[in-house]
Amino acid sequence: MIDGHLIVGYHGCDVTVRDGLVSGDLQPQESTNQYDWLGPGFYMFEGDEERARSFAHAAAAQPERRLTARPIATPAVVGCLFSVQSCLDMTTNAGRLEFEDAYLHMQAGFLLNDESPPINRKASHHDAEILLRGLDRAVFSFLHRKNAKLGNVGFYQAVRGSFRQGVEIAPNSGFHRDSHTQIALRDFNCIKGWFVPPGERMLSAAELTAAKERFAALCATTPKPRRRA
Repeated sequence: MIDGHLIVGYHGCDVTVRDGLVSGDLQPQESTNQYDWLGPGFYMFEGDEERARSFAHAAAAQPERRLTARPIATPAVVGCLFSVQSCLDMTTNAGRLEFEDAYLHMQAGFLLNDESPPINRKASHHDAEILLRGLDRAVFSFLHRKNAKLGNVGFYQAVRGSFRQGVEIAPNSGFHRDSHTQIALRDFNCIKGWFVPPGERMLSAAELTAAKERFAALCATTPKPRRRA
């Protein structure tokens, strides 16, 4: 990703959240979950509407897995146009070196205090991937705090990374079915606008009321999240 360019991101969510963001009735919220592998931020799939849609449907179909911070009663996708001037890009060598430096400094602090750092681990023994990203999340948070102490408040407006996930499509190809590129947007001032994907429409007033009732009922019965799709 080139800083300053206009980027399209897609966020899988409940339809009430989609319509709320597009209408301006809702504002994006920073995610701080155990599975946030890029640290705190508003998570979007870069340029991949269908991956965002499959995520939303997976969360809606399996509420017991707690894939999202809030449950999804009616799966939908909202599009976002944004532009950042400073991104920590983990697909580049420079980004990975900065992460490594932050990790070593954070680890030294834990050792100095005779404490154990958080770890990345599977949510259960059934999982193929490491879904709970306690260590990664801690390193990014440490890196952002370090920049803030140096006076670089908001130095990184976003963090970007590519994640290999799912079964391998062809033997030894390196291509996996659910792989994706995600962006954790930290500075919401970078957002230029929200949109409903082409071919879809916002709900009518009556439809929105019904969707909100479904969402509220699901929220009342669903436990807090722990896993990542």
